[in-house]
Amino acid sequence: MASKKKKIVVIGRSNLQNLYIHTVLLKKFSAEIYLIDDLAKASVQDFEYASYYHPAATISTGSFNECRNADLVIFFQEEMSDSTISKEENLALIKEKVKKMMATGFQGNVIVATAESNVVAALIKRFSGLPGNQIITLGTSLATSYFQVEIAKLFKISPKNVHGYIIGDNSSDVIPVWSRAFLGGKPILSYLTEEPKRITAEDLQNLANRMTKIPDFPFENKDGCTFRFSTVTVLAELTEVILRDEARVLTVGVEVKSAYGLAEPVFVSVPAVIGASGVQELLELNLSEDEQKELKQIATKTTQKLELMQLDKGGIS
Repeated sequence: MASKKKKIVVIGRSNLQNLYIHTVLLKKFSAEIYLIDDLAKASVQDFEYASYYHPAATISTGSFNECRNADLVIFFQEEMSDSTISKEENLALIKEKVKKMMATGFQGNVIVATAESNVVAALIKRFSGLPGNQIITLGTSLATSYFQVEIAKLFKISPKNVHGYIIGDNSSDVIPVWSRAFLGGKPILSYLTEEPKRITAEDLQNLANRMTKIPDFPFENKDGCTFRFSTVTVLAELTEVILRDEARVLTVGVEVKSAYGLAEPVFVSVPAVIGASGVQELLELNLSEDEQKELKQIATKTTQKLELMQLDKGGIS
């Protein structure tokens, strides 16, 4: 018996939209994909021309009504990257889209694919009333995977044998968790004393500095890199993990309520088990004292950004 098609609804506009759908199509799982965008008709026709090559998936335009029985909503908002759009305007746009989404009875998972994604995730939770475990951001998943690849290069081994995490928020607000980084089961920091000719503290610091150049959403830097392909690769991977209920450990933006000694619930990027129900389990790392302090500082920054969006302390309005 053929499995039931999964339903993905893409809300909002982004220059990553078509590249994301193309990357999802390459994964060849059975899905109905709906674009809630008045300007999406040309994109849908483009994908229709290639439908012979992706028979298991269909791409259509639609209205917010498509959210009613959707398994997954991809929440884009390119305005969050536009400095000419005020915080108040972005807040109004988020609220409008979330209210329309929830008016259909939507109860699926949401992946937030925007700049300041942890802030947007908190707003979506507030306006939707959805449980926090059903809202996920890309967080530091790209930085974590790149971190593992770069460590593997330093030690000339496969990235599959590297276990390490980048946690926090985005860009400069990230923490390489060296205290919990391992090659197989051996702590990486132990090499500094046991094999100082092989690896130095300067090597590790240079690697950590490279991690601060990876944003939570694409932008063009001075080198001309927009992070478009790398971002949609991670976004499509997260989509697959949820729709196929893979229960994989990913370093993504999730709501942390009481773990890590944080003062109040906040969305921050940490390792979590992700599957069909969203965040199935939070894996709390045993951080060093300095790492713990840095994470608390990042969480405070996120809370302050929310306050700057002029949210009151009451219920959903």
